[in-house]
Amino acid sequence: MMNWKTSLRLWAALIYCLIWSIAPALADSPQVENDQQPIIIIYTVQPGDTLLSIALRYNLTLTDIIRANNLSDADFIFPGQQLILPGIILPSLPSIPFISSSSDQVHMVKPGETLFSIAELYQMSVNDIMLLNNLTDPYFIQIGRILKVRSSLVLRSSQLDYPFTTVSLSEPIVMQGRTLVVRVALAEAATVSGTFMEQPLFFYQNGPQQFWSLIAIHALLEPNIYPLTLIATLPDGKTVTKVQEVQVIEGDYSTETIWLDNDRSGLLAPELVQQEQQKLAQVWSQVSPRPWWEGPFWYPVGSDSLRITSNFGTRRHYNGGSKLSFHGGTDFGGGVGVPIYAPAAGRVVLAERLTVRGNAVLIDHGLGLYSGYWHQSQIAVNTGQEVQPGDLIGYIGDTGLVTGPHLHWEMRLNGVAVSPLQWVRESIP
Repeated sequence: MMNWKTSLRLWAALIYCLIWSIAPALADSPQVENDQQPIIIIYTVQPGDTLLSIALRYNLTLTDIIRANNLSDADFIFPGQQLILPGIILPSLPSIPFISSSSDQVHMVKPGETLFSIAELYQMSVNDIMLLNNLTDPYFIQIGRILKVRSSLVLRSSQLDYPFTTVSLSEPIVMQGRTLVVRVALAEAATVSGTFMEQPLFFYQNGPQQFWSLIAIHALLEPNIYPLTLIATLPDGKTVTKVQEVQVIEGDYSTETIWLDNDRSGLLAPELVQQEQQKLAQVWSQVSPRPWWEGPFWYPVGSDSLRITSNFGTRRHYNGGSKLSFHGGTDFGGGVGVPIYAPAAGRVVLAERLTVRGNAVLIDHGLGLYSGYWHQSQIAVNTGQEVQPGDLIGYIGDTGLVTGPHLHWEMRLNGVAVSPLQWVRESIP
């Protein structure tokens, strides 16, 4: 007997096929005339969107969107996620090859093009394009790569005080619980520092006078517009300050109640929770000077155990109480003894049994970024050990504050819990 989710998928597929069969004029791709050009739209997913509803709205197939975005799970998209919608045709467009619905404009690199010719086409500097796309070599660009070439998030030298030449944010509007990237380019050698909500920012230099840093948006931060303060310190000691606005919106998080038995309920005692939190805070407040990770993180469990039982950011009540907290990680269900793997390069800074979190491993990935693995049945690494993606670090268990065997995977940036799955689905920075 099929479950409700399978039934829902079948009904969605049936409706999808029905619409295409009764509306051939809508389903057929229009012919490209002389005044029509294909465009690529960068669509920002809205609450309530599904991949099917987006496909129907833009006259695309599900396969078009899945292939363009390299999606592994067609059933899972989230508000704020940006999707490439390829091959859409609209009449009477201007001569610019590609446009964006979210005020970002993108360009697909064609044979014979260089970064310099693309910069000239859009009346931009090569430095701006490199900053927008996290490029390190202006002389190497892949054919077919999609480049951001316009963004409302970028402030250029005409809008900035010297020595700032460019300031950009990875998202114009950021959801609670996400990691935000800020990039800065300077006109001369200097150092960059900054703060966001009393959170110090640690900048990494990835090119001549080019820097980036990560900002943790707390999962319970009230939706509002907040100041991001950037400071450039010149060799003579002079400082220049730039304040950039960051708009935070409410996350699309659900609410759940966790019921604990009498033995486990005792682990919620404030003194136990606070004592353990202070111990961990002393560890993850240390900031290594460089990032050790590269590209997207891996999942910490194998594909056969990739079953999420509780999402990051879920608002929680315990035992029916009125006190509200939030889930600081992503839970993966699994039996005791299922292997846990390091998702990225780093160094183990804690590997021991804790009172509330049970058998725990904490990995330092550099620049204030840490990942934690709680409730293990057995730990397979030692403090000080360096790990690479795919290295065994432990086994799923049910130690500490749990209702059953699972892995709680947590990401901490500057001490603030952020969504782990963003780090899997995106390459940060």
